[in-house]
Amino acid sequence: MIFDSHAHYDDEAFDADREALLDSFPANGIGCVVNAGASFASNKKTMELISRYPFLYAAVGIHPEHADALDDKGLEWLREQFSNPKVVAVGEIGLDYYWDEPDREIQKKAFISQLALAREVKRPVVIHSRDACLDTLDIMREGGQRLPESGMHDRNRRRGNL
Repeated sequence: MIFDSHAHYDDEAFDADREALLDSFPANGIGCVVNAGASFASNKKTMELISRYPFLYAAVGIHPEHADALDDKGLEWLREQFSNPKVVAVGEIGLDYYWDEPDREIQKKAFISQLALAREVKRPVVIHSRDACLDTLDIMREGGQRLPESGMHDRNRRRGNL
């Protein structure tokens, strides 16, 4: 059996043939797929898909590209999705410094709040990290706790951790 642990079948690139493609999975040995959300729209589409396909599961979260859209109301919506047993992870979350927007501090705040959600709902995370390895690692080492004013990487360097 093939288990796809990170897919985006909610993406518009699959609009033309999504149903035929997903319907073909069982006959081709694909037994389980975790579709990772990226935005509120993609998470909603993913929730619809997991209701239609027994082998499809969801990771719900806000990708760093959409971090500026995450607020308390949105975090509560994500939390509510975990009442569905087919929601198996928080993701796709993390940091992406390749582009200048959203601001890095906004991305960090969204990442940290979603890590806290993962701890709360006792689910694993699907991490996206591009050009942000040090900050991603530092936040993960701290267990997703709030970043100090001085920045975590400076403190870890002083401790000799990096």
